Amino acid sequence: MGIIKAAGGAVGGVFADQWLEMYVCESMPEDVLAQRGVKRVNENSSNTKGEENVITDGSLIIVNDGQCAIVIEQGKCIGIYDNPGENVFRSKRTGSIFSGGGLKSIGKQTVERIGFGGDVAIHQFVMYIDTKEKVNNPFALSVPLSIVNKATGLDYYSTVNISGVFSYRITNPEIFYKRICGNSTGTVTRAKIQPQLNAELRSAAVTALDKLCGGGVEPTALAQNVENLCAELKAALDEKWESLRGFSVVSIAIDGIALAQDDKRVIQEAERAKMLTQPDMAAATLVAAQADAMNAAAHNHNGGSMVGAFAVMNAMNTGTQQSEKPNIFLQNDSSKPSLWRCTCGNMNTGNFCENCGKKRV
Repeated sequence: MGIIKAAGGAVGGVFADQWLEMYVCESMPEDVLAQRGVKRVNENSSNTKGEENVITDGSLIIVNDGQCAIVIEQGKCIGIYDNPGENVFRSKRTGSIFSGGGLKSIGKQTVERIGFGGDVAIHQFVMYIDTKEKVNNPFALSVPLSIVNKATGLDYYSTVNISGVFSYRITNPEIFYKRICGNSTGTVTRAKIQPQLNAELRSAAVTALDKLCGGGVEPTALAQNVENLCAELKAALDEKWESLRGFSVVSIAIDGIALAQDDKRVIQEAERAKMLTQPDMAAATLVAAQADAMNAAAHNHNGGSMVGAFAVMNAMNTGTQQSEKPNIFLQNDSSKPSLWRCTCGNMNTGNFCENCGKKRV
């Protein structure tokens, strides 16, 4: 009974798989790299009982611009279709009377299926790969770098923050399928591989910066190395990604490269300290600081009293300086009038007391 059931299932399955199919893939979303092709079947189709994972010889595989289709049989890539338009699938294992297979082919397939209990011993499917350029992949990196500041003589191990975007495209669909997709039953998105790509991008940036600025670089020269850095990154990643994953870098753009804020502050303080060792610059800095203080005091709500305080302090300083000079009225100089004290206690310089009018004795 088992053999009869297997024979019946085998015959029915073989005849159900004689119909030719057409495989298509609708426009893939921007974040999708690969997805399974679907067998086109509508309400008028009689091909509703064929095996899902059998592609009949002579079937059509439709490929759109920017796509590539690969046929997987028994887990192995047996065909790559990258020409836009209709592509005819050929396989000796799935012959059809509609593609010239004849009764001999049907008999061979039936015997094979009986040996497997009436089930098909073939597993085939179509995988569509998006070969368009995948743009706008952002990255943000923090890379260690030796900073040399000639103005201060500072040699400082700093952190450089780099941000930008890169784009890539799949150039070897077979390698991409083997290394990234595998036996995927759904879709493969950019999000699946983005963390890995960013990590490798950082490693490449460390190597590239060391090659460009291995002996240290001036902070102001970082921006001048952007184009060279992009070229070095592209060359390094192309070589690695194409052989490992089947895609290559199209473009890398850096929109920001700068020292970390803490490191920038250290260098600025060192430059300021160096500047103050020069007398002219130190004096100018002191005058500017005093002017800033006066301006801040004038805008303070107690500005009037503070300005007055500054004036008093200035007068006191002036008075102190004057007190250090000899008093000309107390010297024994016959050319200058001398002081005398009247009996009323008033100090005078003339011949008559300025307080009571008494004549000098």
